Amino acid sequence: MDNKTHPRTLDNELKEMEILQDIPTILVIDDDEKILEAFSMLMESENCTMISATNVNEALAKIEGKNIDLIITDFMLKTKSSVELFSLIKKTHPNVPIVVMTGYPELISEKDVKMFGGHFFLTKPLELGKLRKVIRNYVNPLKIGS
Repeated sequence: MDNKTHPRTLDNELKEMEILQDIPTILVIDDDEKILEAFSMLMESENCTMISATNVNEALAKIEGKNIDLIITDFMLKTKSSVELFSLIKKTHPNVPIVVMTGYPELISEKDVKMFGGHFFLTKPLELGKLRKVIRNYVNPLKIGS
C-alpha cells in the first residue's frame, strides 16, 4: 500500500459521516417540476442536500425519520394545502422552519403564513438573491460555510 492510500478504518468512516451530517438538508415541495429542477441547481451551489416532493403525502414519506434543516413549500399544492402540511410537519419536525412561496400573493399574506406556523413568505417569480439569503438565514450558517 503506498503512502497516498488511506485504509478504510472506522475513524475515517466516522469522519466522513460527520462531514455528511454537516451538510444541510432542505425539503422543497412544489407541484411544478421546473421549479424543483431550479431548486436542485440552487441547492447544489449552496452545498445543501435537497429532498424534493410534488405533494404533501410524498413529502411526509420522504422525510420520515430524517433530520431536516429547512422546508420550502409552494402554498398552492394540488392534494393538500400548505396549512394542512404545517400541522402535519409540526408533529414530526416541530422546530424546522417553513418558508412558503406563492405565485398568488393576493390569496395569502406573510401575516397569514406566520399565523399558520410558517416562518417566511416569498412571492413567485422567486428572486435568486433573496432566496439564497433566506436559505442562509434559516440554515445553520456553519453548515453552509458562509
